[in-house]
Amino acid sequence: MSNCNTNASTQPLQHTLADFLNFLTPYPSAVDLSFLLLSCPILAWSLYPRSWGPPFEYRGNNMGLALIGFVVLVLCAISYALRVAMGEEDRTFQDRKDLYRKRRDAFRSDPQAMEELTQWKQKNNDLDYKKLASGLIPASMIGKDLGEKDPEKPDYGQKLEKFAKADTWFSEFEIHNKKSMILSESPDSYIIGNLHSYDSRQYPQWYDSKNQPGINTPEGQGFGHTLVISRKRIFNVVDPEATENDCERLKEMKRHFVNFWKFEQGTPKLIRRTQSAFDDQNKKLKDKALDAYNKLLPALQKDFVSLAEDFRSLTAEDFECAFHAHPDNSVGHLHMHVFPKKEYLRRFSTKSHDWKTIPLEAVLEVEREDKKKLAAEANGI
Repeated sequence: MSNCNTNASTQPLQHTLADFLNFLTPYPSAVDLSFLLLSCPILAWSLYPRSWGPPFEYRGNNMGLALIGFVVLVLCAISYALRVAMGEEDRTFQDRKDLYRKRRDAFRSDPQAMEELTQWKQKNNDLDYKKLASGLIPASMIGKDLGEKDPEKPDYGQKLEKFAKADTWFSEFEIHNKKSMILSESPDSYIIGNLHSYDSRQYPQWYDSKNQPGINTPEGQGFGHTLVISRKRIFNVVDPEATENDCERLKEMKRHFVNFWKFEQGTPKLIRRTQSAFDDQNKKLKDKALDAYNKLLPALQKDFVSLAEDFRSLTAEDFECAFHAHPDNSVGHLHMHVFPKKEYLRRFSTKSHDWKTIPLEAVLEVEREDKKKLAAEANGI
């Protein structure tokens, strides 16, 4: 998947290699196999000639043939590895582009969804939402607030607004949520920590009947998983307002995170937020199943320390910046997921959401392609 640095310097090199390999043949696998089949008998014949003497014994030009066969074999292996690596990455990226385009077009062509979107932006609490319902606040939270009840917590005493029917967990975030959740703010967006821990071992299936692997896995997508949320009431990346003005709002969300990481002590802030979610979940696990907690805790704590150390070495370009397009989203308010790309920092986290995680660059590329296509059609090209 694409990283937070959407114009990564490695991309041109990858494309150059891919173009060269594709120039050689439109059937790479067949040619790789042919070279492999060709090089093997050359090696065998050159190393074990007619007399079948010891290998690598000098026999005139045979070592030259062996060298040729060996070089062909190595080039074949390199070619195949490059094709597979680049081909898989390109296919995954194209799949995410296709998913975004499919979700966007379906949403924007649905009259009921667009009407509900208009009413939601007007904070209509009387409408019976259907298309947008899954992203709204749960019915059990209507009329309630998230005020801190523990006098020992820093947000104790902060007065928060009660949720209404047309609210989501993220809408008007500053009046519904604790100040400590906001790690950074800009005129257009907030950066908030993930309420859930990154470690799936803290969420065993028996812990909660709703915690079904691949369906309701609540843990984050990586150590330090954070969110950048729009301050304005915008529903999702498929909302037309999200991509207006050449996707400026989405680009601002990425810029905000990069600046936060580089200039606002993003590393220690995210580690503290991750530690807080980690500790809170351990407490819940302890209350739920003491034996499992005692058995897991040493490994959980040891791995946290190791992951936190590795996390400190990251740069802003090492993060994935991505979206979950409606109806694959959980919260009906525009937010960008940001989590490390390094597999080591994701090894205890859920991968069940990867299929629907659409990189920012995939969204930008689709919008550029469609804008170019519309311009060509308008000019009769």
